[in-house]
Amino acid sequence: MSLSIVTVCMNRRQHLIETAARVAAWPHHSEHLILDWSSAVPLRRDELPDDDRLRLVRVDGERDWHLCRAYNLALQLACGDVLFKLDADCWPQPQLDPAALRRDGSLCSFGSGPDGRLGQWILDRSLLEAVGGFNEFLVGYGFDDKDLRARVMARCGGEGPPLQARQLGVIVHSALERIGAGPESRRLPFREATAQAQKRASAMANRVLAASCPWTAQRRGSRYRWNASSASWLVDVESVLRAPIEVDDEVRRLRRTLFWGELMTLPAAVVRQLPERLLPADQRGRLPVGALHRVLWYVIRPFWAWPSWLLEQIQLLRGRRSGGDGSKERFRTAYRSGDVEEMLSLLAGMEPRQRQQLVDRLLFQRAHRPEDVGIQIALLEGLQQMTLLPEHQRAYALIALGWTHLRERSPDQAKRCIRPLEDDVQRLLADPETLRCGRRNRENRLKRLISCWNLLGHLHLQDENWSALLQLSGSSSDVLHRLDPDQLPGDVLLRVSSNWARTLLWQGPQQPQKLVDDLQRLLAIIESDRCAASRPEEDHRGFVRDWLRRMSTWMADPSKRVLSREELASALTVSTLDLIAAAEQYWRQDDPTRP
Repeated sequence: MSLSIVTVCMNRRQHLIETAARVAAWPHHSEHLILDWSSAVPLRRDELPDDDRLRLVRVDGERDWHLCRAYNLALQLACGDVLFKLDADCWPQPQLDPAALRRDGSLCSFGSGPDGRLGQWILDRSLLEAVGGFNEFLVGYGFDDKDLRARVMARCGGEGPPLQARQLGVIVHSALERIGAGPESRRLPFREATAQAQKRASAMANRVLAASCPWTAQRRGSRYRWNASSASWLVDVESVLRAPIEVDDEVRRLRRTLFWGELMTLPAAVVRQLPERLLPADQRGRLPVGALHRVLWYVIRPFWAWPSWLLEQIQLLRGRRSGGDGSKERFRTAYRSGDVEEMLSLLAGMEPRQRQQLVDRLLFQRAHRPEDVGIQIALLEGLQQMTLLPEHQRAYALIALGWTHLRERSPDQAKRCIRPLEDDVQRLLADPETLRCGRRNRENRLKRLISCWNLLGHLHLQDENWSALLQLSGSSSDVLHRLDPDQLPGDVLLRVSSNWARTLLWQGPQQPQKLVDDLQRLLAIIESDRCAASRPEEDHRGFVRDWLRRMSTWMADPSKRVLSREELASALTVSTLDLIAAAEQYWRQDDPTRP
């Protein structure tokens, strides 16, 4: 394996001198190519380590920082069949071994962690060339690495182990230096605020450019020619890509609105109304800031920005920073690396509201859980045991765990969920507040009761415990008839109705008339005015209507008392082949109470 480290910089001499020495001490690369993107004071080879693997090249004639064009050229000039993008403020730690990152014989690892580590990666050259490298329509700083990563992930269907935070060293610095605006000694409050506004406006505008001008390997990027007299590369200006005029107009409006709104603490509507003579539009990503804007920022802006300042001070007094304490970023790093212990530790240290919001996403949006099922199960088990979480979140962690075991066809593991689920059901049935709980959807006790019953029904089906299914369905029917719909939120009643119907369906083979009566009552509740304002994505009313029609036909015509596999699958939340086969056996019996 031949690995080339590729670094591009503009006006970052001090960072590069420090990091290049650390890169030279790393033993796993065969080349370190440094491309000087028109720094005001050119880098000199004698300033860098005496390492024959290090190669310095320069591009002249560039006024602004353009990460995508700069890195695309540097990556083309590199020699290795594996490419390691490493910014000027980063270096690999000794414990980083690229060979350990291989998955199925290929390298596809992206950085994780705070302070710019996300933008580093190690990729096989063939994979980078297959997606065409960076999107050269993107201008300035921001979203370039996310766009590249999304295209690489789409190409290979996933990524290898991430570059963990402890494997990458980084020099923490200001946004001013990140956009190539000059050394730290020139840092002033107004310049730093300008750089932050520029960074945000550029990143958001680049999202629009990436969507409007998608990049592929068939796109031809900028061309460069070698200037022997200056020993540098020069771009062919005619080859530099421009977005179509309608896209460019949209992006310029967006960049202007975001930049001046961020810098001057102005609402977007105000920025759009103010004349461009006062708040100019950009030219190729550069927004002109003059002495008048400096005066406005220091003298006038505080008069209308004081509410924002006051809110920030209140957050500080409450022990919170406006940008957060970094725990969410560290959680994302632990999430990507599959470190369950670290994830749980970080959740425990978060403030309650932040923790609850993040856990809600993990519990109720399956796409946000780790892809690796083993890690997913370990995380759900940890959440179930976390006493800092509200009771309903720990209960839903158990429910999510049970569904996961069913999907993975792990009957022994799934069976272990039965006892704690039954205990929760008994607590909820014994609590008189369950049938008049006015809490929102996920915190509502009736919804939790139905969710427990729905999972228990599948677990009993897996065990072919027909008597337990009938008992569960009878209890669900009893609650339905004792319920006063006016005591519960209409949104909860509608959202729980599909799963409630599923818990009632187990009456079908033995008590079809009782099931029809129950479905009629349930449908009457969710078609009442109380539920009219609810607009869930799932068609709960349609589900109940379909099964009411199906069971009415079952009652009227004995020749049609055979349900297809598709119909049985629709009655199941998790429809594995084993569960469908068990459902077929259950519905064929004249008396499901028989062993």
